[in-house]
Amino acid sequence: MMHYKKGKNVEEDLSKELIPIEVLPEKFLWMQVKGSTAVPNVVEYAKKALEDGSYRSVVWSGSDGGVGKTVSCAEILKRHFELHQVTRICYRQVEEFWDPQQDGLERIVAKRNIPCVHILLSMDEIDTKVAGYQHSKVQAGFWLGAGIPTTPEGARKRNYFSGPQLKKRPNRNFGNGTADGAGNNSKGGGKPRSGGGGKPRSSSGGGGGTAGGSQGKGKQQQGSKSKTLKKGFC
Repeated sequence: MMHYKKGKNVEEDLSKELIPIEVLPEKFLWMQVKGSTAVPNVVEYAKKALEDGSYRSVVWSGSDGGVGKTVSCAEILKRHFELHQVTRICYRQVEEFWDPQQDGLERIVAKRNIPCVHILLSMDEIDTKVAGYQHSKVQAGFWLGAGIPTTPEGARKRNYFSGPQLKKRPNRNFGNGTADGAGNNSKGGGKPRSGGGGKPRSSSGGGGGTAGGSQGKGKQQQGSKSKTLKKGFC
């Protein structure tokens, strides 16, 4: 695409007649949400419209980057009123034009579909058999159809992170370089840790600990040699 320059985008127009909800009332407040829309401002505007009786139904519409904010606006408004909800998901077609920068090249038109969501919130009752129906006080309807499991009331929640790697073994000690840890390691067949950086004394030698410096090493060697000589003469 190095020889092309991006031109204009032609998006499919969105009007009230194209909203794919078959139970739309004759009069409703239509709120179009974009990616740059301030959620608190539009929610407050719709809230006042329902409180003063100007409208009894609100339709939230958003596409592309505004889909997430559209859902947020509807959920926030449902906290203040007992509403009946109908949700529809569709796509809008967008045509991208790429103009050639060299002679002999043709103009390219790329078509792509962007997601779009429409949410109807009404204070009047709606037929519960309509696809996508959901009451604001009941956890059922459109969103639970995505296959997300729910936990029944009173049931114990399952710990999905339990496993043999997280269960502590009984009577298992973990030494951190202390005397107890060294003792546990020696019981298991491992070599005991040295005290001052030198080699551990042999079992034939006497004394309780190991020498840390060069003087201790020399005395240890002399003591072991003298004992071996005594044993030889005996």
